[in-house]
Amino acid sequence: MKETEKKILLAATKLFSESGYSGVSTRKIAEQAGVNEITLFRYFKSKSNLLQSVIKHFAVEGNIIEKISKDITGNIRDDIFIFADVYYMFLENNIKMYKIQIKEIDEKGKKFTNSIDYTEFMKDYFRKKVAEGKFKGDPNLVATSIVSMIMGIFTLKVYAPSIYHDTDFRKLITRFVEDLAKLYCV
Repeated sequence: MKETEKKILLAATKLFSESGYSGVSTRKIAEQAGVNEITLFRYFKSKSNLLQSVIKHFAVEGNIIEKISKDITGNIRDDIFIFADVYYMFLENNIKMYKIQIKEIDEKGKKFTNSIDYTEFMKDYFRKKVAEGKFKGDPNLVATSIVSMIMGIFTLKVYAPSIYHDTDFRKLITRFVEDLAKLYCV
């Protein structure tokens, strides 16, 4: 990462966390970073892209794909649980960034880049397992299902907590993983 890019990301991280996404202008971020606004746009193209880069580089766990690459075991059932658990904890540990994406980015803005990249990573994992004859599910469907399930649980826990007031989300995730493994593991 170039020094200028890092300065912009650090400035954006500070300002987004203090004032929220819509509470800060790209001009203010550029000023904080000590660059002009044109430089900011040269690197990131849009404010939304800048937020996605902040999340990718400065989220609590860092880049979720780098983390998961170290955690997966090759055992499909265990790996499905790791995929679900790591994603849930990523959302939990980065709740401020999640809320910014849900509430403040306009419809033209790019949202949930990390989740999109993570889904693609899982699709590739499941494609390899299909090729090895160890998995019989549709890689696209299963990866998308995992992200949708976890995002749904997390979103409802944050915005409608009464739905899960008497439900242990870990048990819910474990059951989901067990069901997927029964359906698709060879």
